[in-house]
Amino acid sequence: MSILPFLAVAGASLALSGFDLSRKLLGRHLAPLPMVALLATASIPLFGLLTWLAGDSRLSPGYAAPALGSIALNLGAHVAFLEAVRRSPLSLTVPLLSLTPVFTAFAGLLLLGERPTPAGIAGIVLVVVGALWLHRVDRPDPAPGLARFRFSLRKPGVWLMTTAALLWSVSLPLDKMAVGLSSPALHGLVLTSGISVGALAFLAQRRRLGELKEVRGCPGIFLVALCASTVALGLQLVAIQWVLVSLVETAKRGVGNLAAVVLGRSVFREPLTLAKVGAALLMSVGVALLLL
Repeated sequence: MSILPFLAVAGASLALSGFDLSRKLLGRHLAPLPMVALLATASIPLFGLLTWLAGDSRLSPGYAAPALGSIALNLGAHVAFLEAVRRSPLSLTVPLLSLTPVFTAFAGLLLLGERPTPAGIAGIVLVVVGALWLHRVDRPDPAPGLARFRFSLRKPGVWLMTTAALLWSVSLPLDKMAVGLSSPALHGLVLTSGISVGALAFLAQRRRLGELKEVRGCPGIFLVALCASTVALGLQLVAIQWVLVSLVETAKRGVGNLAAVVLGRSVFREPLTLAKVGAALLMSVGVALLLL
């Protein structure tokens, strides 16, 4: 991997970690769906400016299908994610997002013909195992063994979160197809515009547009979240021009989980256990296999 793709993947992963932190802080003031609507809407002029600066507004034939598909999948994933955490405990749902790189690897193979190298496959496995280990730490369930597994499958949130992971995994290959038929900046503009329209329509249908004004109580945090989300999406769209989508997704999850350990300890004073350190080291090795 040359230096530019490496920097794009690393930058997107780090920006996403900052977005996760600011989004957690923003969640104290805003409900999830209004947050999605506001961030997507505020990102539109930023991607519009980037498109103008790049001077590349081409739209090749065939762009509409992957672009609309990505918008629909992202909206569906957001709704499934929000419903999952509403219906079931976080400890049973959020860890399932660690399966996204696996789904993305299959989606990249089917839609793009991308085949990870043996080192890439090993990296994906290590990141997924480490992430699942990290999220299962200190979260005991009263049902042991297979009984616990069967109990978990009965939770509706488990299936919803698995659906969200699957939808997000397919949206990234579609983004790569769309970027190849346009440009990263222009596709970012189209994608954020579509998510904004869909999220606002969903809020309007539920008569919840009034919740958007809660952002007045946290302008600073919202600005940080907006910058982090825009940088993360922009660099991701740049990176997928050169890098396998499965490796980009895995690097994001790996770096994000590593950052969660560090930020959880330094910002939220969460306990740092030996098991968490072991999971973090496992994911570090996985990310290194992907990026080196």
